[in-house]
Amino acid sequence: MVPWWELEGKALDWTKCLLALSFALATSAAFAGMPPRGGTLESARPGTSWDNPFERPRDLTGRSVKTRRVRAVRTEDATLAGGTAYLMQVDPWLGYQRGRELTLREFSSADGVFGESGRLAGARLEDGATKMAGRDHASSCAMCHNTPWRDMGSGATFAKNGGRGRNTPHLFGAGLIEMLGWQGRSQLLAQADTGGDGWISVREAAGRQAWLTPVSGAERISFGRFDDADGDRRPDLDPSLAIWYVDGAGKRIPWARTLRDGGVAGYAFEWQVFGHGHHRRQTEHGAPVPSTLRAFTAAAFDLHSGLQAFDPIILEDPDGDGLSGVSGAGAQQFASAAVRDRGAALDGGGISRDDPDRDGHGEEISAGDLDLAEWFQLNHPRPAERIVSEAARRGRAAFGRIGCASCHTPDWELEPGRSDSKAPSSRGFGDRRFFDLEVSAAPETGELTGGVVTLARRDGARWVPRRNGFRVRGIYSDLRTHDLGEGFAEVQFDGSVVRRHRTAPLWGVGSTAPYGHDGASLDLESAIRRHGGEAAKSAEAFAELQPAGREELLAFLRGLVLYSTEDLPCDVDGDGKIATHFIVSGQDTGRERLNPEWLFRVPGRIEGPVTAPDGSRVVSFALANVDEAYGSRLPLLADQDGDGFADWAASAGRRARMAR
Repeated sequence: MVPWWELEGKALDWTKCLLALSFALATSAAFAGMPPRGGTLESARPGTSWDNPFERPRDLTGRSVKTRRVRAVRTEDATLAGGTAYLMQVDPWLGYQRGRELTLREFSSADGVFGESGRLAGARLEDGATKMAGRDHASSCAMCHNTPWRDMGSGATFAKNGGRGRNTPHLFGAGLIEMLGWQGRSQLLAQADTGGDGWISVREAAGRQAWLTPVSGAERISFGRFDDADGDRRPDLDPSLAIWYVDGAGKRIPWARTLRDGGVAGYAFEWQVFGHGHHRRQTEHGAPVPSTLRAFTAAAFDLHSGLQAFDPIILEDPDGDGLSGVSGAGAQQFASAAVRDRGAALDGGGISRDDPDRDGHGEEISAGDLDLAEWFQLNHPRPAERIVSEAARRGRAAFGRIGCASCHTPDWELEPGRSDSKAPSSRGFGDRRFFDLEVSAAPETGELTGGVVTLARRDGARWVPRRNGFRVRGIYSDLRTHDLGEGFAEVQFDGSVVRRHRTAPLWGVGSTAPYGHDGASLDLESAIRRHGGEAAKSAEAFAELQPAGREELLAFLRGLVLYSTEDLPCDVDGDGKIATHFIVSGQDTGRERLNPEWLFRVPGRIEGPVTAPDGSRVVSFALANVDEAYGSRLPLLADQDGDGFADWAASAGRRARMAR
């Protein structure tokens, strides 16, 4: 393809270019504050070298967000082309990539970002007045989740809960953690809910202890007691289990705080497998850290970017039992995570105009957006282990020997799903992902390479997850909370102290400095020596190792790494090898790697070798068929008027006919 600046073999007329630029600047100044095409201001770069960059911004690396901001339409019917059911089931790699783009997109004022910038928000701390954090400080998820870039990795520390701050965790393997959370919650509930009605009565709880076994044959992990043995009027369960109280019919009593409050007959709970640590009011006042990827994403968009989501899936609790809807990706949601946009005012197309932050933008994040963001995070690959030296292997053995593995549990196991079961103990089990990425290190060089493993089966045009069992290796967490002593005690803004923190999963720890919930430990050895309280003996045992032994243990931890999924050499076509020249749609894309665009229903076709403005010859990875590959013209994705909403969904009455 001939670059636009070499049309007809003529040199670029820079005088004309400068005149055009002057006109463009003058025009933009004259119309400042007036978004083009009905209200969207885009940072997307879909253009190739052929395109006029003033009209169609380009990025020849092919790494920028390529699509205009159009809110996804949530559907349950996979035949509706462009709806989220279609994107997750018929074209799952496209759904994955569009969800990923939501985490990379730089939202603009036209999208409603930063509606309450600087205001304090979040759950109130123990004094009942002080809030956790300041709002609206990032226009993109990738501003904080940025190591590695483009993969929702770890990153910045910012003020939250207290002045020392909170460190941003990575989201590799997040879907596996979410699935373990639902499975563990179901297994714990079944231990005391002898009536099988979904909640635990005071009578059922009496004398019962809570245990989980991470893998078959492993030592059980205690999650406390279901009853109130210490007399504080609350179940003696680990604080990671956020409780809500119910009446004799199992209906949630939102205002209840103890077992002895009027009308309370028992309780149910959710397992908070995400987050660093939770203060008391979060678990007692109906505002826990969200326990699902969907709810966590909705809360993060609101708190950090000022983008409120309207999501009936989370809002609806028709029988009042505390469980709301099930997402398109198959995750049970909890009513405790209800979003601020309640959809009390809908326009003719069913779009919410509640606008909680009163910035003039309604439904800033749609239920369909949450579908796709959830789908991406559910399937986000696991971290890797680059343990290739004998010293690192000895360090792994020492890690278990000195007691670190008593909290940093190496492996968990997902049980296979049983679709015919009606028992809460097995409902919703099994691996809901559509692919896994097996990553290993070459023994000689330590280079990481991967292979895509398909976890779904074909059913006509649809891909359906098999829901098999899965061994979650190398997570290194018991996913419960512990008191790690004064070194980890978190003094909050109001002076109250959080002493118990969730055991941080160590997968990826070699790539995620600094460490600790507050990011205060700048290296791994400092983080280990900082441990006290329940971990004091292990920290002392580490300190007593010979220098060579400590270095071996640190070498093991440094081998637990993240990676750039797009740059990882990877067998994506299942032929058992990694091609040096991987051909996609007739173009040589270089060494085979995990670029989702190669796996779309309509694979992306790169532009290929071109001459750049500085005269360099480069391979342009901009897509020559971006609209076709990304489905921008599909009925439920097309947005001809540029208002940020799909034309089909905005038509009066149509959204009412869709399952939401």
